[in-house]
Amino acid sequence: MSDALITTNVDNGVATLTLNRPDTRNAMTAEMGRRVEAAVDALNARDDVRVVVVTGAGRAFSSGGDLDSLAKEAGLSEAGDGLDGGANFYRLFLSVGRLRVPSIGALNGHAIGAGLCFALACDLRVMHEQAKVGMTFVKIGIHPGMAASWNLPRLVGSANAADLLFTGRLVDAREALAMGLVNRVAGEAEFAATVSELARSIAANGPLAVRALKETLRGTFTRTIDEAVIREADAQAGTFKSADAREGISAIKEKRSPRFKGV
Repeated sequence: MSDALITTNVDNGVATLTLNRPDTRNAMTAEMGRRVEAAVDALNARDDVRVVVVTGAGRAFSSGGDLDSLAKEAGLSEAGDGLDGGANFYRLFLSVGRLRVPSIGALNGHAIGAGLCFALACDLRVMHEQAKVGMTFVKIGIHPGMAASWNLPRLVGSANAADLLFTGRLVDAREALAMGLVNRVAGEAEFAATVSELARSIAANGPLAVRALKETLRGTFTRTIDEAVIREADAQAGTFKSADAREGISAIKEKRSPRFKGV
């Protein structure tokens, strides 16, 4: 699927969702968010999708919310309190968290403010070595949004999160990797291959097990350890009954790569 604001394509189990406003450094609008949400629903309806890569067209991942557009479209003007419109805008982009398969934020360039929040909604992140990221909300006098205060502490710890949120400073790729904000860093020559290798390594695994694991991880912070053990045991028992599990065991015995079919 493609339009003026986003593009999506699927290649051998790997879907790529691209923000497509390179002339604005992929500034985010409510309409773009609606297209993202529709793309998430469409990808979730496909059994052939095993992983989703989220990236930006051009040299930036996203410069954040398009402030002029948001004031008009998302209820953030002086005429309204902005609470309902802002929350709805955020939910549109955070819909990537509803993907039933793992997602990889491919930070091909800067990810600023809401742009970084969008990347944090993905399960994993690969960052270009020349990119910078930052929660710059307070720099323009507004409170952070799009689950910044929820996702960031869970990824980098409360002290690092407070540092980034209170200062609004930009972080380079080396520091982002050191604090656990991203999983991989790669230079220009290796960036696409690094993203592809990570995506293919996920897509090669048993899709039923991976989807069940995504559901398990989604609720991990709300479970006790005993509840986690029960969830894992139930999910493992379910996948043990699948044809994919039999194929995986056979592949190990026969010393070959498994051919999973998602059944």
